[in-house]
Amino acid sequence: MKILIISDIHANLWALTAVEREAGVVDHVLFAGDAVNYGPRPREVVSWLRERHAIAVRGNHDHAVAFAADPRAAASKQAIALAMRDWTRSQLDEDDRRWLGQLPLTLERDIAGVSFALCHATISDPLFDYRLGPTASDWLLREVAAGIDADVLVLGHTHLPMIRPRNGSMVVNPGSVGQPLDGDARAAFALWEDGQMASWRVAYNTHAAIAALQEVPLRPEYRTALIRTLQTGRAESE
Repeated sequence: MKILIISDIHANLWALTAVEREAGVVDHVLFAGDAVNYGPRPREVVSWLRERHAIAVRGNHDHAVAFAADPRAAASKQAIALAMRDWTRSQLDEDDRRWLGQLPLTLERDIAGVSFALCHATISDPLFDYRLGPTASDWLLREVAAGIDADVLVLGHTHLPMIRPRNGSMVVNPGSVGQPLDGDARAAFALWEDGQMASWRVAYNTHAAIAALQEVPLRPEYRTALIRTLQTGRAESE
């Protein structure tokens, strides 16, 4: 059994295509949210997830695009997130926005005898909780994962990959496919294969992604910030 685990694509089709090619044939796709916003190909990314029947939850940017809501992004990115939200809504038809909006905030699924729980941020605050990064304390990990009986808890949101053990199970953040923030600009993902979890990275055509961003009607400083993040794997403010 081979499962592709991804999160935070952010409408970066080139990164997603590279991940799919590197992963090879998989039995299932688990997606921890944020298909859209910040990137130039929202329609194609939503179609990719729908066509592959991804087991998916809703992220804060999916929620914002679906309902014209506040994404509550980091302060340094909030203005960009709002501008891109409005443009992204204009690129998706009603059916795609409805699909994003109906994605559950949390879900649990048994696959071949292994139980997976998914959320974007944390189970208690599925859309907005940024606390659970790779350096989170064991105490915080236990608190955030309390009451979760799954073998594997999958989450995203921070754009920082991690695999952490938890009382005989594990907490996994595959990192961000389309907007990594750990200083490595390559697309991040995880693979579960025959009972083993591993983090992966793959280079993709950033030049094509940047060229497409140049065509999005944005304030120049917003576009520059997004491009720098794609080039460096870090937020503009870092």
